[in-house]
Amino acid sequence: MEILSIILLAICYGITMKIADLLNEHGLKWFKGSALIFGILWGLFGAALVLTDTAVAIVILAMNLAFLVRNRLDYFNHQVAATIIIVSYLLTQTFMPMLFGIFFAIFAIFGSLKDYVDDKLRKKGPIMWITESGWYYPIPGLIYSIMTNNWSVFVMTFFYVLSYNIVKYMATKKGYK
Repeated sequence: MEILSIILLAICYGITMKIADLLNEHGLKWFKGSALIFGILWGLFGAALVLTDTAVAIVILAMNLAFLVRNRLDYFNHQVAATIIIVSYLLTQTFMPMLFGIFFAIFAIFGSLKDYVDDKLRKKGPIMWITESGWYYPIPGLIYSIMTNNWSVFVMTFFYVLSYNIVKYMATKKGYK
């Protein structure tokens, strides 16, 4: 049951994160206050993931602090989401510095490389597909899961990236870039 919960929460986390982003930066318009509502939903789904598994919680914390370092929390709804997640982590989890450091370094380094390729170089083609797909989340999650036999981390990162990219693909098809 726990894995199913992680799958569903990770899907909702990825969907609400991308919709919150689309409402700010990509011209999607729904209703007054929708950006904030989706920021809150993103934060609540992230907070729920924090409660599922200690390793998942560390990965979610590392992801959100890497967003901060990468300056990806650039709108109020993004900041609300990250605040909900970080506070929920601080209130419920025990910090594991080694695991956090590894995931944070991976997310910050490879996320920054992605940002550079996409935002500065504006590369198109296969390199953009590789960087935009967010592979630097599920691959380390898979490695961790193989090493520890805790599949929660891989499941969470895989379904988060999958759902985020599906929404991104659908939005691009509708003209939201």
